[in-house]
Parts: sequence; C-alpha cells; structure tokens
Amino acid sequence: MTANRGCGWFPETSDQMTFRTPNLRLEPLAEQHLAFVQAEAAKWEVAQRLSSVPHPYPDDGAADYLARVQAHVAAREQVSWVVADRATGTDLGVITLRFFDVDDQPCWELGYWYAPSAWGRGVATEAASHVLTFAFRFMEVETVTSGVPLDNLASRRVLDKVGFEGWTEDSIETAHSGRQPHLATRMTRAQFEEFLFSGGCTAQPQLERSVPVVWVAAAALFDAADRVLVAQRPAGKSLAGLWEFPGGKIEALESPETALIRELKEELGIDVGEGCLAPLTFASHAYPNFHLMMPLYAINKWQGEPKGQEGQALKWVTKAELRELPMPPADAPLLPAVLDWM
Repeated sequence: MTANRGCGWFPETSDQMTFRTPNLRLEPLAEQHLAFVQAEAAKWEVAQRLSSVPHPYPDDGAADYLARVQAHVAAREQVSWVVADRATGTDLGVITLRFFDVDDQPCWELGYWYAPSAWGRGVATEAASHVLTFAFRFMEVETVTSGVPLDNLASRRVLDKVGFEGWTEDSIETAHSGRQPHLATRMTRAQFEEFLFSGGCTAQPQLERSVPVVWVAAAALFDAADRVLVAQRPAGKSLAGLWEFPGGKIEALESPETALIRELKEELGIDVGEGCLAPLTFASHAYPNFHLMMPLYAINKWQGEPKGQEGQALKWVTKAELRELPMPPADAPLLPAVLDWM
C-alpha cells in the first residue's frame, strides 16, 4: 500500500481540489458550508437516503461532520466537495470520495447527497461524472465503488448515467432506521474510459481547474532509415523510465522554435536551424498540477551527432518499435502524426 492510499496522486491544497463544470463549482467542504449542511442534513427527506446521518440531526452535526472529514483528508483518505450552482453560488449538495481497504484491495467509494431544491435538475449526474474524471484521471484511482438504498431509484439512475454497471443487493446498518436493503456497484478506470469513449465527444466531461499552463516544445528527429529519436526520462524525474520526444520548457519571452533549438543543443548537443523545423502536431494534456501544451516539430536536418547530454538514454526506433514503447500520457496522442510522417 502506498502513502497515497491506493491512488497515484492526492490533492494537497484547496486549489488543487477545486474545479468547475459547465454548470457547477466544486470546492472542498469548509467552515463556510456548515450552515448549509446543518440545515439540509436535518431534513428527513435527505437523511433517510443516507446511512450515516442520524435523525433528528444534532445541533452540532455539521461541525462534527466537518471535523471527521478534515481528519480523513489529513490522512489522505477522503476528498469531500460542496457542489454549488456556478452562476448563482448557491450551495446544492455534497459529494465525496472515501478510501477503503477491503481484503488488502484499495478502492474509493463515491457518495453524495443534495438539497431537495436541487433534485431533478441533472446536478447529481453532472457532479458525479466530473468527480469520477478527477478520481480516475488525476488521482489515478483504479476502482471506485458506490451504492444506494434499494428504493432510491433516482440515485441509481445517476450512477447508471455515469457508467456504473453490475448491481448487487445487500443490506447496511443505518443511523436512523436500523438495517436496510441496499444496492452496491463498482467501476474500474478502464471501464470508465471505455464508457466515455463509447458515448462519443458529447460524453466527455468538461472539468475546468485553476492550474498553470506549461508550454513545452518537442522534436521528432527522423534519420535516413525512417527511424525517429526518443529519449528516456532518467531516474529521479517524474515519469522516470518512460520514452518521450526530446525537447523542453519554453521560457518567458521565447518562441517555441527558439526554445526547441536551445533545448536540442542543451539536451542532445546538436545544432538545428529554424528553417529546418516543420510544425507537425501538438498535445494538450491535463496533469494533476498543471496543463501541458506541447507543439511537436518534425526535423530531418541538423548538425552533430545526438548524444544524451543530461544522462538520458537515447535510441532510434522504427514504426513498430515506437508503437510498443511506454510513453508519458502527453506524448502518446502524438504518435499518429509521427507514424504518418515516417
């Protein structure tokens, strides 16, 4: 088990947890949300759908809930968001990812509740699809589970809409009504991506986050034998061991071409003229802490012999070899354009 509790990345700050969707804003549960939680969780129509919420709801119920959430966040085993209307700022509900270790198998559970005023508006579906995107693509969670009371057909429809399949019936102990029948379901990261792909472009979540945009210029160097040069990320760097197209960060006031010429000199020890850079394609990829924009240039003329100047391994690969290489997620979408060029 890793320190990240079954995930590849855990958000460390409020900014890293906050994001927007087309109609909603999701931010970490905090003291400013206590009045909303206290008022809505005290309603029986809300509490009866939640196994852990007692009814009547105690006067310190929201404060106690916040303290428990904050303890779980500090242990890197929970993220809880308040869902608000993006246009008006009105709080609508709470949605949570919570870590569980079942028989030494890590998984995260998706749970949510909403104020009655938010019911029937598509809020739960929109929030759940984007929280799953956050879980699977940024946190790199492998499995997410969820469940609903047997008679809560509306919540089951929400989970159906966001890709959950395969329901099992069991029962759980509730804080207000004893043991009650319950439906459980689970989904893997691969199943989530397959679900999005099968729905086409309209099914893709639109998750907006306040992270910096980092610009990097990269090169596909082709030799006379129709091979392309790739570099291996060295030990100690993020994504170590993966193969990528050489290049580097575009500094302030640099053009992509200027930056790439400089980086190729520093990294490979070769000289390239700007006239030898042919724009080929670009990558746009969301990493947990930043969004990467990477123009890729095709080059088949340069001076010098490429050598790893910073300890990185280099190799020339054919089309077939390139398809099999493990690459960073931002580089993989560049392959079709590179393969067409070869």
